[in-house]
Amino acid sequence: MAEALFRQFAGDDFKVASAGTEPTRPEPEALAALGTLGVETGGLHSKALDEINLNSFDYVISLCDRARTECQTLCGDQHFIAWDFPDPVVSKQADAFKKTAHELSERIKMLLLILRKKSDRPQLFDAPHEFFKILADPLRLQMILMLQHHGELCVCQFVDATGMSQPKVSRHLAQLREYGLLADRKDQRWVYYRINPALQDWMATIIKTTATYHASLIPQQIKDIDNGCV
Repeated sequence: MAEALFRQFAGDDFKVASAGTEPTRPEPEALAALGTLGVETGGLHSKALDEINLNSFDYVISLCDRARTECQTLCGDQHFIAWDFPDPVVSKQADAFKKTAHELSERIKMLLLILRKKSDRPQLFDAPHEFFKILADPLRLQMILMLQHHGELCVCQFVDATGMSQPKVSRHLAQLREYGLLADRKDQRWVYYRINPALQDWMATIIKTTATYHASLIPQQIKDIDNGCV
């Protein structure tokens, strides 16, 4: 599914291939799920890792915890991205394949936006040590935890909750977006920010764990939004 979606969104800009450690055949439900998204499935077939040359790729993405363990040691110096998805084959949910296809499409779209965007700033996908530099700044960490708690916030909500000036907040948000940690969308005259869904899972886990164990860093004003108190 990931290969088909990536090809659909990337066009001729990227060379894409997929392979597995124990290939069999494409699941009919996977092909059906891709069909509902309007993705071409002709010619798709399962391939083994030894059928492709991993050293010829700039990025290698694993899609489950087992693949992360088995593939990372084979990737050499390529940038390795780990996305851990539940296996839809063993899921008991009726729409497991559709859900997986949708989540894959969202992450792939965001990754392509980052890879296509020319920036002098190091991307988190290329330089993971930058992730910890970002978290080391108190204001940036607080804003990230606010987004983890609420999902999506606009600039004015950050300003009200932190007490910082609008230019300072906007500057930090723009930098976080340039790094690839945040995604944004414009709704009329407002810009809303959220944590980039294409982040590697280990990064998302660190953010989630920090928000859970250090909830005191999240302003009460943001917590009250969920309770309808604002």
